Amino acid sequence: MAMKRWWVRWYGAAPESFEYHGPWWISGWGGSDLDTPIHVAAVCAETQRRAELVIEQAYDRPGGVLDWSFANERSDDWEPFCDRFPRAAWMQWPYPQESR
Repeated sequence: MAMKRWWVRWYGAAPESFEYHGPWWISGWGGSDLDTPIHVAAVCAETQRRAELVIEQAYDRPGGVLDWSFANERSDDWEPFCDRFPRAAWMQWPYPQESR
């Protein structure tokens, strides 16, 4: 199965317990007290569920993803970077590396 590019969004635990080398950002805050970070990330994976697993496994402990908001498949040439989500020097993209 071929790797696809995914744009994922979730409500998650604080990023101190999270290590993902692909592009990700905190895009806002949610929850009843607006204290839950809303994350977005670009992921390369074969399926939506595998893209979600990449993120779930980036947390140091289970339960880092509190609730999935969406996982949208993108085109093969899609890039996640823009004014709102700029590229940082540590971000590796595509990540994990696509096999072609």
